[in-house]
Amino acid sequence: MEALAWAGIVVACGAAATSLVARDPRLRAAAMLVALVLAPILVAADVWDTARFVELRDSPGRVVAALVAAAVGVGAVAIAMLRWPAALPLLIVGVLAFRIPVDVGGETSNLLIPLYLVVAAGAVAALVDALRGEAAAEPNRAAGGGPVARGIDLATWLLPWLLAAFLVLYALQSAYSSDLSKATETAAFFLVPFAAMFALLVGVRWTRPLLGALLVVVVAEAVLFVGIGVWQAAARELFWNPTVIAGNEVHTYFRVNSVFWDPNVLGRYLTLATLAAAAYMVWTPRSGRAAAAAAACGVLIAGLTLAYSQSSVVALIAGLIVVIAPRWGPRWSLAAGAAAAVAAIALVLVSGVEPTSERSLDVRSSGRVTLLRGGLELARDRPAYGYGSGSFQEEFSDRYLDVDEPEGGAVSHSEPVTIAAEQGAVGLVVYAAMVAAGLAALLGAAPGLPAVRTALVACFVAMIVHSLAYAGFLTDPATWALLGVGLALARAPIPSPTGDRVEAPAADPEFRPRPPLTSPETSPSSPGSARR
Repeated sequence: MEALAWAGIVVACGAAATSLVARDPRLRAAAMLVALVLAPILVAADVWDTARFVELRDSPGRVVAALVAAAVGVGAVAIAMLRWPAALPLLIVGVLAFRIPVDVGGETSNLLIPLYLVVAAGAVAALVDALRGEAAAEPNRAAGGGPVARGIDLATWLLPWLLAAFLVLYALQSAYSSDLSKATETAAFFLVPFAAMFALLVGVRWTRPLLGALLVVVVAEAVLFVGIGVWQAAARELFWNPTVIAGNEVHTYFRVNSVFWDPNVLGRYLTLATLAAAAYMVWTPRSGRAAAAAAACGVLIAGLTLAYSQSSVVALIAGLIVVIAPRWGPRWSLAAGAAAAVAAIALVLVSGVEPTSERSLDVRSSGRVTLLRGGLELARDRPAYGYGSGSFQEEFSDRYLDVDEPEGGAVSHSEPVTIAAEQGAVGLVVYAAMVAAGLAALLGAAPGLPAVRTALVACFVAMIVHSLAYAGFLTDPATWALLGVGLALARAPIPSPTGDRVEAPAADPEFRPRPPLTSPETSPSSPGSARR
């Protein structure tokens, strides 16, 4: 049975990988649909004998009703996408943050069901377009310019191949994992649907108004989430997450999670929205709109403080440094980084943390030091190939849980450490290459639209930084969305306002975009705003 489950993971991830690198539209769309159909089948097979799923199996009427409702919903959304192509990216971004608690295999999981349905509809629409001959093959920008421009072109070619390699490697290394069920969940709930979403976003015909609409959607939703968080803080009431509720009972502060399960995920989303608004704010030539963006940033940062997410604050600082660099130069960026470092040191001293006390740091970081140390020891024991995909929790629990259990259980909180422990040096090399190629591709995205490029790079850097303390880099749809939008804008730059094609930037070692645009292309209602 395990061999069959492993084969299913390999086929699903292989199909998803094919959708990333295939140039033929029909093959790309067909591979997406195969991967998306296999994903729920893998989950169902994994939890087939659990009590909760047995109860569901004994009610075939409910299953049929759910499948019919899903099919009708996917079909309706696909028809809307075929009629209004701009609906695809707007819907993806609009549902990116929404998770629905579902009891799977006796455990409550917060699933991105709205996103899954939108991605499935997008795959159906893509297949219809391909069969009608209306979908074009993926554009490939010809290499040109200086060494930096050639490096960007190389990155745009490499990025989908590296993402595909990570998917295939993850599937293959699940063969010797001690927790095949966890590997199945990660592949089916995260890697496979996010890869399909990436492929869909790369195929979008991007325009300035569409990019501006994405910014409006992201910031408006984030402000709404802050409003819900403010209500929670005033009412001293959360919607869910017993762990956070219990923690609020004993702490002097009150953490909010808005519509999210984890306050840190709320903090991450608010960080990305703040960086997108900040990038627009510093590049728009219109003072009124800059003031509106600044006000939105203030609201979002105020909401971030209610989440009490230290990792999100650090990620925000890193992203803001990136926002400053292209607009005012490296000197101001370094000055801002130094000021942030001084503030962080002062905060540590005021909080009473003993820098030389590992136990003190471990307690204040909810067990992250223990997890980090244990993960590094696991990686040291099997440095080449690791313990297998999805195995961290099982291996850590077997070795350390009876000695020093971290708060919240043995769930890794650092993406590179997780990959080192599960996939070894082989996985780390692919991961590092993917991050480098992603950053290079985003640096070459949207030449001539500095607000867009700045936002994409700042948000990507923030995701990297946040994943060092909270993990969830490739298992967060925001990462794949950023890369999908950025790669599309790097491969097919948006024409300039005069109708001329904007070429790739020449050598630009300091990544200093052009001066602020004086035409309306950076307004949120039309052109060059960024998503997150």
